[in-house]
Amino acid sequence: MLGGSSGAHALLQECPDANVVLIRTSGLWGSSFSRALLGHSPHLGQTLWHGIKTILKNLIFFSPRRKICIEIETNPEDFPHTDNRIEFNRYLENWYNRYRDEKGNIHETEPLKLISYSIWHKELPKVVKPKKKRKLEGDVSVSDETREKVYAEIKRIVNNPSLEIRPEMSLPFELGMDSLNIAELVAYLTKNYEVEELHPEEMETVQNALDIAEGAKSAEPDHHAKVHASWPAQQGRSSPQLPLGETIPEAFLRTCERLGDFSACGDDLVGVLTYNKMKKAVLVLAEHFKKLPEKHIGVLLPASSGAFIIILALQFAKKVPVMLNWTLGSSYLNEMTHMTHCKTVISSWRFLDRLPHVDFGNLIDKLQLIEDIRPKIKLTTKLRGVFRSLFSIQSILSAYGLNKMKGDSPAVVLFTSGTEAKPKGVPLTHKNIISNLRSAMQCIELRKGDVIYGILPPFHSFGFSVAGLFAFLSGTRIAFYPDPTDSFALAEGIARWKVSLFCAAPSFLKGLFYAAKPEQLKTIRYFVCGAEKAPPELYERVEKLETGAKLIEGYGITECSPILTINRPNLPPKGVGRILPDVELVTIHPETQELLPKGSEGEICVRGPNVFHGYLGNPRSPFIEIEGKAWYRTGDLGHLEEDGTLILSGRLKRFTKVGGEMISLGAVEETLSSHLLKENKISADVPSLAVCADERNGKGQLILFTTIDLDKEAANGILEQAGFSRIIKISAVQKIEEIPLLGVGKTDYRKLQETIQQEAK
Repeated sequence: MLGGSSGAHALLQECPDANVVLIRTSGLWGSSFSRALLGHSPHLGQTLWHGIKTILKNLIFFSPRRKICIEIETNPEDFPHTDNRIEFNRYLENWYNRYRDEKGNIHETEPLKLISYSIWHKELPKVVKPKKKRKLEGDVSVSDETREKVYAEIKRIVNNPSLEIRPEMSLPFELGMDSLNIAELVAYLTKNYEVEELHPEEMETVQNALDIAEGAKSAEPDHHAKVHASWPAQQGRSSPQLPLGETIPEAFLRTCERLGDFSACGDDLVGVLTYNKMKKAVLVLAEHFKKLPEKHIGVLLPASSGAFIIILALQFAKKVPVMLNWTLGSSYLNEMTHMTHCKTVISSWRFLDRLPHVDFGNLIDKLQLIEDIRPKIKLTTKLRGVFRSLFSIQSILSAYGLNKMKGDSPAVVLFTSGTEAKPKGVPLTHKNIISNLRSAMQCIELRKGDVIYGILPPFHSFGFSVAGLFAFLSGTRIAFYPDPTDSFALAEGIARWKVSLFCAAPSFLKGLFYAAKPEQLKTIRYFVCGAEKAPPELYERVEKLETGAKLIEGYGITECSPILTINRPNLPPKGVGRILPDVELVTIHPETQELLPKGSEGEICVRGPNVFHGYLGNPRSPFIEIEGKAWYRTGDLGHLEEDGTLILSGRLKRFTKVGGEMISLGAVEETLSSHLLKENKISADVPSLAVCADERNGKGQLILFTTIDLDKEAANGILEQAGFSRIIKISAVQKIEEIPLLGVGKTDYRKLQETIQQEAK
């Protein structure tokens, strides 16, 4: 099943005259090394040992053998050199899925062939029958109404109204649905049909969706094969402390020295790791990474224990991890690696296997996979790393050449989200990150039993720092889950790991509240919300839990490591919270750049030890000098109240001039959304509209993108009723299938602006 794979097709488009050789092997299905016997790949060591015993008991030379057929065909006459990728892959699938049995009959699937393990008597291998899952076709009678609704929703999600859908079609391969698309389909089914629990990995085909929508129970996942880790019982753990040290490696070592054999992190892949185990793993990998010639090393991994072991190991090896955002597409991935002169990217087969729809472009040539790295690490390297883990902190730092490293040294390269423009490289120093975490810790009470849930990808500043390094440097336990869109799995994980701090963007938090049962969320003390504005209904849902939990909203940007303000748990929520200790904030006039009095609305400028020093490879300075001091211009608009609370009014790039008046696109968007929500014309769970500006003619014309039927007269009537000036009008309404989102859940305004530009051509 090749699905949407593009490698072979892309190669032949570049080299159309290349010879094509197709090779098909049959006869191995049913051997002890195939998946046929167990339903999954067998354990290599056990299978080899069984094979050795089998050979010996058959006196080596008399061992039964199986007949293997290898067929080779060169340059088939009907080979589709120039067809599109899907037709190309279908041809290959049809060629490879063509097997002859011993009688010459052709089959689409390879016949199972079992050979006796003994020449002396019949001893066929045992085939383990997998737990029977509900068959997709024919088990449930699907009504025409249900079929029509589900097909319509799929067409809306993939933005293809004329798509011809068949029940057997694969969602990721044949329809090209990525994880966010499938999560959206899951949300639609759980909201509109009686489904108690549904995970994205259970949604493989269109028929799955039809069966579930018709009221049948979803096929149960194979929980037997999954690892369900949890914290071991431990006594005497000390409370989290402010990170100590000038660099991240030093702060990490101090936490390891303090907490030793206490639990540090956990996930369902590696289980639970103590600080001592973490330290050993980090130092062993650091020994390996020291040999890499370049300074910047790419990291392409989801939220996981392994990701942060890699990040820390690179920092110990005096490398700078470059966190790559795989949701932006191949052109941006290529640009990120080019910008940082990154020639090596660390990733994992297990992770890449979950992303069949992502085009990695030239990144494929740079990949080093964790599964390939481990066997290559020599025993002497492992022993050296483990031996050094027994040294004192200063000795370890000296051994890795970190004793003279200063806090202003680069610690990581992150990239801006790219909602409105191309992502920019943001180098953050050790001082930037540590100072920001120290400031944030002074604003929230942490307890020794607290557990953070890390679900945001580490390419996001929130996921890298707040829901990642913060735990390792402060001594707070952290559990990871790699897919923030799998709301049911998140709910199960919260209960199992006893999570008390849940950090997420509002879009993921909405999904969690929809999927989780109240008892699964009872351990959470703080829902920490960032990356986008938290809607009022989230506060209401937290209140309805009646557990004393608080929703804490903050404001931050990648360039500031990232937190600037946060609402205090002991105070009523207001704006996006009060500024952090050690952070200064002023406002300036966005056009004259004049410093404004406190309380005046303008462009927000900040300074502090958490603020970066400038974009990577970008000579244009993002700073402004005010009274002899350098301030970073955030591009956000708002004002600071007397009590230190920041009230945001929008994004400078999300403003346009209409008739000489500055208009907030965000305010227009929010007014329309609030009105349509009250009339139940849109849902709070799914983005339904976005407002952009068309400034090509020197005039700020407002363009409304919406997924519902709404003409511009009705939209302008809503704005007029809300008190907007008569000059503020929607110039055009474009109905689209869905509002495009980035991987972190934010609206992709850049893509919408590109739509405006393309239609003008």
